[in-house]
Amino acid sequence: MKRALPTVALVLALGVGLAACKPAPNPSSPPQGFDTCAAPALGTMQTWWDNSPFTSVGIYVGGANRGCSQPNLTSSWIQSTIAQGWKMIPIWVGPQAPCTALGSVTKITTDPLYSFLMGITEANAAADRMTSFGIQPNSFATVYYDMEAYPRDTTCITAVQNFTNGWTYQLNGRGYLAGLYSSQCSGIVDVAAIYNTAKYRLNAIWIAAWNNTPNIFGFTGTCAVSDSYWPNHQRLHQFMGGHDETWGGVTINIDSDAVDGPTYPG
Repeated sequence: MKRALPTVALVLALGVGLAACKPAPNPSSPPQGFDTCAAPALGTMQTWWDNSPFTSVGIYVGGANRGCSQPNLTSSWIQSTIAQGWKMIPIWVGPQAPCTALGSVTKITTDPLYSFLMGITEANAAADRMTSFGIQPNSFATVYYDMEAYPRDTTCITAVQNFTNGWTYQLNGRGYLAGLYSSQCSGIVDVAAIYNTAKYRLNAIWIAAWNNTPNIFGFTGTCAVSDSYWPNHQRLHQFMGGHDETWGGVTINIDSDAVDGPTYPG
């Protein structure tokens, strides 16, 4: 181990140097990332790493309601992209809220027990997929469940809350952290409502609030989320919806994210 220390120190020093050359986002804090429907080609990822301010990328690893095919997304792609310097934000798009306005999607049941069990089922599928991609358990990797915005009623809210309890319980049991991506005014405010009472509290949240500001805290108003909830580097914020950005001459349609929550590798 002692003989290896100089090599580790050199790698760390080089890593700091490479990070210093990367363009900084404006504002520069917190770090920023992007998500896009299909994983871009490795060459595109390298160009964006070299020229963009982004340091993390959302990848749709699976789920029955995933919208795009993923011809590039393999374990080799993940390892190669990480080697370029990127952090991964794995996303799982399974059954949606029972009151969703989205058509032709699988939905969570309103039965309290079975909605919890559906969360367990989705967590097992997500954990299996993560392992198949070489993202091993107990590596602090987080899978963010994509629960799209939904009109809220008591039955629907309870179903989502029960589902996320099952999702968290089983993902944690499989050695992964459990996150939730959703609209501030539906999924996020509903899991925030049980922050202090949930038997299995989510490890991280990803707030969709398109205010064009990369804030991590300060979500107030009718859909307030207390700054004391998920306060310890447990938040991502999707602050801008679908738009084109061009870096190094390569254009991708992306959502923009402020990233102060767990990514892989950590």
